[in-house]
Amino acid sequence: MPVHRGRGIAAAVTASLAEALFARGARSVWLEYSGEGSRRVYERVGFRPGGSRLYLTLEE
Repeated sequence: MPVHRGRGIAAAVTASLAEALFARGARSVWLEYSGEGSRRVYERVGFRPGGSRLYLTLEE
């Protein structure tokens, strides 16, 4: 919701979840973003682009 944006909530949740995964033995964490806002949140936490993904849908 727009009223909650810009308060650092998404960054705090993302950082906490990534930290918990690493504490449990994960060697990497992969996230996909759907827009520039989420990309900036992930980069603020420390994630960096590692590649790209292509999707193909065949309609029947």
